[in-house]
Amino acid sequence: MSRIILVPTSHIARESLERVKAAVEKEKPDCIAVELDMHRYRAMKIEQSVSGWEMLRQLGPSTWLVYALFRRIQKSLGKSMNILPGAEMMSAVRIAARKHIKVAFIDQDIRMTFLNIRDVSTLEKLRLVWFVIKGLAVGWIYQKIKRKPVLDLSKVPHEKLIEQAMTYLRKNFPNIYRALVSERDQYMVNNLKVLSGEFKTIVAVIGAGHKKGMEKLLSTRPRKRRSPQAR
Repeated sequence: MSRIILVPTSHIARESLERVKAAVEKEKPDCIAVELDMHRYRAMKIEQSVSGWEMLRQLGPSTWLVYALFRRIQKSLGKSMNILPGAEMMSAVRIAARKHIKVAFIDQDIRMTFLNIRDVSTLEKLRLVWFVIKGLAVGWIYQKIKRKPVLDLSKVPHEKLIEQAMTYLRKNFPNIYRALVSERDQYMVNNLKVLSGEFKTIVAVIGAGHKKGMEKLLSTRPRKRRSPQAR
């Protein structure tokens, strides 16, 4: 029977790089799956992305605002940690190449994800933007008063904290949660189940927020579909 090992990461935490390396050394997989699609992988590899004006045209103002805000935050936090966002995913690909291990890109096309967000009501998207901005302001004030950050960004957040954040997102922003989390959980799990018919041991590098949902879905029967993007 195939074994699937989920490795939860934070895209800006250096601990994530260590987790990926340790999991590969320990499990010795014959496939490494990463939370990327081929489009995102190629863009990250050459450090390119679609222009802001093109994204605005494709997504519309409210969806573009969500995209731009999260992209800006991730880049800013990554810079403060001296690490490129998503470095653990690229590290997993490089490790696979060095060890001659098959790589699979299991995530949904990022363009489809943002098109799904486009269908979410403008009110819900604006509420999310306001929530994030407010949260950043509170965190900044806390850091100034206590002279220490709210979280240690060099480490992957504790599982309990992640679960609390996912529960809040699911309850207060259900449609955005569906587009960003639950639909992608299902997509990635479907791909992993297909891969399990070909490989004995799979190490899957995923964002920590996907771990619990994917674990639950992995216990269900697989759907038949074509093999995920592989390299």
